[in-house]
Amino acid sequence: MNDEFEIVPHYYIQDFRLFLVNLLYRTPHIHREFELNLILDGQVSLLSRNKITKLEKGDFFVVNPLCSHELSAVDPVMILSIQVSPVFFRFHYPKLERSAFTQTVFSHAEADVQQKALRANLLDLAHDYFVKEEGYELRCASLVNSIFYDLLHLSPVELLPEKDINAYQAKQRRIRDLTGYIDLHFNEKLLLSDLARQEGLSVCYLSRIFKEFIGISFQEYLMKIRCEKARYLLLLTDYSLLDISVSCGFSDPKYFNRGFQQQYGYTPKEYRRRFLRGNPPAKEKSLLTTQDFLSDELSLEMIEQCIRGSF
Repeated sequence: MNDEFEIVPHYYIQDFRLFLVNLLYRTPHIHREFELNLILDGQVSLLSRNKITKLEKGDFFVVNPLCSHELSAVDPVMILSIQVSPVFFRFHYPKLERSAFTQTVFSHAEADVQQKALRANLLDLAHDYFVKEEGYELRCASLVNSIFYDLLHLSPVELLPEKDINAYQAKQRRIRDLTGYIDLHFNEKLLLSDLARQEGLSVCYLSRIFKEFIGISFQEYLMKIRCEKARYLLLLTDYSLLDISVSCGFSDPKYFNRGFQQQYGYTPKEYRRRFLRGNPPAKEKSLLTTQDFLSDELSLEMIEQCIRGSF
């Protein structure tokens, strides 16, 4: 993944991005940035480091750079997401470039004064970002620093030793390149042995660092990517099951059926039938895609509702 959430159509501030997303499912992924997420509406399950955490409206969670995470919801969940590159802090707090927060989930039910202030700053940051008054970039930078200052006091950090930085960054580049390649070529025959040969690495080594960063095996990751692509086609097209199976890289329809059922609890045919039986309005179909990014106008409306309400 060369640039996580690269399709977000918002203005870009150096080393910082902010967006609202209606999300149903997000395959396991990593990115270079710290990601701060505030649940604005709905419920979602976060799978990270082999642990599943249930989150609901008002909860807040942090994803450290290069920490694999997967999100899934029964119904679309609205998330305010802020991605900040460690480079943002390079000149005034460089320690964050090799830091990882140890507490990453904060429940609204247990929020103290500092946590409430952090949530308020997140909403203020989003509001200023979408209103874009003169000099809003300065205000946004100020709020980002304030939010991370609060985080440093809410959660201890682990520091990567300086001597290990180069080796760690080399591994992360390999995994980012590999997951990016998989996302582009998921519909082709992909073997870890071929990818290892391309990289000049042993299969054992590449398999080990893949699981170290992503948390699951190469084959499990590839299956999740293919099944999610297939789910999209099942719900939003009238392609035949065989065509979907082939177009998503499955060598055998039986393999497609088995993998899809393991992922979603239903065979592809059953999954499509349940959707069609519900017959949702066309405008709601977009909510059944992997993720639906809100426009600046809708994002601002949602943020203002949260600020006016008792969020």
